[in-house]
Amino acid sequence: MPQDINFDIPFPARRSPDADRAVADHLDWPRALTMITTEEAARRHAKGNYADLATYFYPAATGQDLDLGVDLMSWFFLYDDLFDGLVGKDPAETARLVGAVTAVFDAPLDASAPLISRGLADLWRRTCDGMSADFQVRATRHWREYLNGYVDEAQGRAVTGVHDSDTYFAIRRRTIGVLPTVDMAERTSHCEVPKRMYESATMSAMLRIAIDVNVLFNDIASLEKEVAVGDPNNMVLILMRENDWTSERGIAHMQDEVRTRIDQFLLLETVLPGVYESLGLDADERDRTDRFRVDGLRTVIRGSRDWHRSSGRYDAEFAVSVGRQAFLEDLGIRSGDSAPQTTRKVAH
Repeated sequence: MPQDINFDIPFPARRSPDADRAVADHLDWPRALTMITTEEAARRHAKGNYADLATYFYPAATGQDLDLGVDLMSWFFLYDDLFDGLVGKDPAETARLVGAVTAVFDAPLDASAPLISRGLADLWRRTCDGMSADFQVRATRHWREYLNGYVDEAQGRAVTGVHDSDTYFAIRRRTIGVLPTVDMAERTSHCEVPKRMYESATMSAMLRIAIDVNVLFNDIASLEKEVAVGDPNNMVLILMRENDWTSERGIAHMQDEVRTRIDQFLLLETVLPGVYESLGLDADERDRTDRFRVDGLRTVIRGSRDWHRSSGRYDAEFAVSVGRQAFLEDLGIRSGDSAPQTTRKVAH
């Protein structure tokens, strides 16, 4: 994100105390699962600072809990890059790949499963450790919504080529991946939110704000990358087309939208004690919900802003590289006779 574009986020900057170790080791997992096999792919992945993003998102996590969050961020971007090439312009091929990935939640994978599916299967196994059946049902739903959003994106490109702002925002709310990200905050910080609290109108509103702010941050940061690969579906570009605005005017509008949503989030925080009371939450349930608010929702907002300002994923050099070749490892096609094994261990 350009350094001259500022967002006043009234949440403290935080990072896991185990960050240096986790960042140093972050390539171990994708290499162990053969999702990264070349030095060129490793350099590009490291340049994105995805491990840093996890240390911002999950500042209360350390050790194997933090490793799980780091591996999730690695997987997200390896998966997302697959759709910057020809696959993302072919609805049938996108649906094939997405179907192979969502199969993780239906049955054990067979030997023909693509490597990107195997990566998610390993993440899901470790995510479920110690989590309730209610959490697993909800998290599975969030994963399906996120993954299938890529099919909608591909269909939109094939039919119209461009989206209007409302259609685009509806799809991006799914493909931004915030819900699986904050589900992981419950797992890594051991703060599963009670079902009745999670399904409350207040929590739903707070989650929607976290999603929207991340979409707005990401589209400002990724503008140059989208232009490089010829993708017209970026909120800045859409606002320019719909309103005959300059990019500066579109970005200023998005900054205003972020400020409005942050103010709404702060207001919702003030009513939480009353919601706890009305739902009859006990002391432990209130504590877990508050930790999720502080170590999951606030951090996914502030951490996104901090990472977008420092990540190399959106600089000019990366954009040109992606314009030449969207991804360096064909994780949607490659498979082997036996499933690769992760070196990560489940924390107990």
